[in-house]
Amino acid sequence: MAKRRALPAKGATSDRALAWTYGAAHGGKTLLWAASDLYFTFFMTEICGVAPLYAGLTIGCSLLFAGLADLVLVRWVSDFRSATGSARLQAWGAFASAGALLLFASIAFLPPTIRLGAGIVTLFGFRAAYALLDVPQNALLALAPSNDEQRRRLTAVRNGVGAVARTILAIAFVPVMKGTRPGTSFLLLVVLLVTMALGGAVLLARITPERPLQMVRTVPGPARAHDMLYLTAMMAVLTIVTTIFGQVEPYLAMYGMGGGLSAGAFLGTVAAGTVLSQTVWLRATVRAGPRSLLGWALAMMVVGSGLLIPAQRGGLGGVLAVGAAAALLYGIGAGGVLFVLWSGIAQSGARGNALATIGRFTAIAKSAQGCAIIAVGAMFDGGFARTDGHALAMMMAAATLVGAIVVVALTWVCRGQRDAMLT
Repeated sequence: MAKRRALPAKGATSDRALAWTYGAAHGGKTLLWAASDLYFTFFMTEICGVAPLYAGLTIGCSLLFAGLADLVLVRWVSDFRSATGSARLQAWGAFASAGALLLFASIAFLPPTIRLGAGIVTLFGFRAAYALLDVPQNALLALAPSNDEQRRRLTAVRNGVGAVARTILAIAFVPVMKGTRPGTSFLLLVVLLVTMALGGAVLLARITPERPLQMVRTVPGPARAHDMLYLTAMMAVLTIVTTIFGQVEPYLAMYGMGGGLSAGAFLGTVAAGTVLSQTVWLRATVRAGPRSLLGWALAMMVVGSGLLIPAQRGGLGGVLAVGAAAALLYGIGAGGVLFVLWSGIAQSGARGNALATIGRFTAIAKSAQGCAIIAVGAMFDGGFARTDGHALAMMMAAATLVGAIVVVALTWVCRGQRDAMLT
């Protein structure tokens, strides 16, 4: 009897298991995405000798294509509105993405004359397949939890695991690419990543509880549309900011801060701030609203990026201390921004049609990321002093400040909406 009585309580007692399984699945998904980006950039610039402008254009256009794939998927699979339906779809998407990435990782074994073309084709193929994994798995933020508190908890786990996954891959990437047979090493790395992603996605599909479809229209249509508009606009702005920061950061680590803080250490410190702060942001929701949390998070990002400017001067010890503090503070702030925005979009998706809501949200984010990569590539190709640490720090600080001002303006505009998320 004890075993049979435990079954009805599955949705209530498996919240922790759901959170960590979702985190593992999201970590595997993040590894696939980061692997394609890291390797393709290296492949185009270092192996094929493509100029930064054209590399940026290719990668940026592939991200724009990824955003379009998200929108097409939303229209194609609009019937997958349940938690279990989305969980099954993301598992199938994991298999499709795994196959596409394995093809992408195999281009090093092709004749040199066709590697570039094959790389572009397989990259775009991966972007299309990835939509089948990304959109429904993100939709589970809204569909799988039983309440908004659990959605916030799931968001915190998601953000933390994703940051760890990106950092681990970035640190492992250099030794893999510097080996005597980088093509073989990368293919073996992708096999490992694919195995992890498939395991997480399949396990998530197996344990996701069925939730009754709650098409509750607690927010009027126009109010909900405005809420989504502001959330999406904020996500687009902050994606551009964080992408510029991430694209410039390796150059800053190499040419700025006296060369004392490596790219891996800097990225690791940013990730540590993101991971360690998720519990704090989650607990802060008890006493503060989303708008207040977003304000504090933006302030930390601005101060952290601003500290990079004085970090370019002084002795090595001072440079390392200020640089590490800047990275940690920026990571904490970025973690807070991600927490607020993804919690808000999960809450909005739970009100109805989560797949379409979150699919459009990710489409805009990927498009913004693509535009930012194209812009950075154009600046570097156009003669921007990418070996000047001070100029790089100024760019990162200015982009963060401008983005924060725009987001604050958006929160001010939507402050009067009674049902808006940021109130």
